[in-house]
Amino acid sequence: MTALLPRRAARPAAPDPADTAALAELGIHRDPANPDPLGSATFSQRLVHRASGLFSKGTTRRSFLTRTAVLGSALAVGPIDFILKPGSAYAYTCGTCSDGWTAFCCTINSGRNSCPPNSFVAGWWKADNAAYCCGAARYIIDCNATCPTQCSCRCAGGSCDGRKTCCNQFRYGQCHTEIACYGPVVCRVATCTPPWRYDPSCTTSSATDNRTVNHGAPCLGTDCGSPIDKKYKALGGASGFLGAVVTPEKANSDKRGRVARYQNGNIYWTSTTGAHEVHGAILTEFGRQAGVNGVLKYPTSDTLTTHDERARYGNFENGRIYYRGASGTFTVPKPFFAKHESIGGVHGFLGYPTSSVRTSQDQQSRYQNYTGGRIYVQGSRVVEIHGAVFTKHEAVQGVHGPLGYPITDLRPAGDNRGKGQWFQHGFIWYSTATGAHGLWGKVNDRFLSNGNVKGYLRYPTSEPTAVGDGRGTYATFERGRIYASATTDGFQVHGAVLNAYLNTYGGPQGTLGYPLSELDPAGTSGGRYQRFEGGRLRYISDSNVQFVP
Repeated sequence: MTALLPRRAARPAAPDPADTAALAELGIHRDPANPDPLGSATFSQRLVHRASGLFSKGTTRRSFLTRTAVLGSALAVGPIDFILKPGSAYAYTCGTCSDGWTAFCCTINSGRNSCPPNSFVAGWWKADNAAYCCGAARYIIDCNATCPTQCSCRCAGGSCDGRKTCCNQFRYGQCHTEIACYGPVVCRVATCTPPWRYDPSCTTSSATDNRTVNHGAPCLGTDCGSPIDKKYKALGGASGFLGAVVTPEKANSDKRGRVARYQNGNIYWTSTTGAHEVHGAILTEFGRQAGVNGVLKYPTSDTLTTHDERARYGNFENGRIYYRGASGTFTVPKPFFAKHESIGGVHGFLGYPTSSVRTSQDQQSRYQNYTGGRIYVQGSRVVEIHGAVFTKHEAVQGVHGPLGYPITDLRPAGDNRGKGQWFQHGFIWYSTATGAHGLWGKVNDRFLSNGNVKGYLRYPTSEPTAVGDGRGTYATFERGRIYASATTDGFQVHGAVLNAYLNTYGGPQGTLGYPLSELDPAGTSGGRYQRFEGGRLRYISDSNVQFVP
């Protein structure tokens, strides 16, 4: 046995960092004054350290802890055999095709610790005080072949867990008793979850075989209560709203996280998001969005209730899903979600989503409808439109009308009375006194150049409207009008001059035609005049406006 111990060198070489880490795993630490740290180690520590080096040939240092755990188990189960025949340590944990036991499912099922195709959960037993389950009972579930049997007796062929598969014609029979015909045991599932919770078809009738407590396979690892398992237990396990296990925990295809599936929902986990459940209509919508491989990615919360108790929702890395019963279930993804939240979310003026994200007919944008308005996304531009402004925009054909797409949110106009929203080809102005009205074209250009709502005319009270002569348009304002035509720019007409223009001279369809200038400012030398196509009007007073050829 002393041949297993390392010889003391006369001039020790620099310590191998990997060996130092390995010793630390055994609770042995190097001392600069002691070149042989194993000199004070226990016999078992020295034995396991030396044997693990033999056992680890061809493997990586990363698996050291697993290796020492395997050898430690072997020492506990068969110390004499292990000391005399080191190779048998491997057999105690990994097994061979001649030891009579069946291989673990993860060995033959692409790493999945679950029954493979053409097999079913047929029965179970337990092994007490299992390190695999951190000292709790470990349950071994047999997966028997379905009929007709589509496998044949062979060795699993794993470098560790080289046991049989599809050889043992045996059944404990506590699970799926409705299935009378069965083939041999294909493989074994190892779990810390009681089988009647893992599969609701299983009964609680127990069988115990502690000889299997240390049986292992590289693909098993340990199950000391993963975050998903802890979440499941916190939610009541099989007795909670998620129900029994349907598919045990496994890695997702994106290699970022893990998932376990239950009768009524799923639990997802990543190291950055934690473990969170998704169930019901929200899970259905999540699946429609391609789940963790879609736009939303992983959940960042369990299912929650809104403050107004009108909806349930789930948060995700890239958005949120709302469920409102008969009103529907809708995803609000990035960048819609960030915009929606920035203006109060469902408690703001947009309210709840009422549609999924859609693409506009002209293929230039994506948009989502809400109770009180809409959010448009064009490239990097994300703009909301709501309330009376949204209603007005829709009334003038929305993005396909004369205004086009909104390019800013609704903003204060700066006069303490109202607000304005800028569009590709114009504005919509709103005040409580006038409501919402849009301006575009030459009428809008003149209104902006004259100071918009802070100018003389104040807020619009109509949209540009056809005069009826086939030539021009006009819009009304609180204190006047703006007229424009295909051959003339837009000019405002107001006060006594507007009254005379309309009532005496017939407006743009009368003798004067369309205006060609603004009214001269007060104090102008020679009087105040406004030019029209058919002559001038001279303003003398509010009751005296004269025509001048």
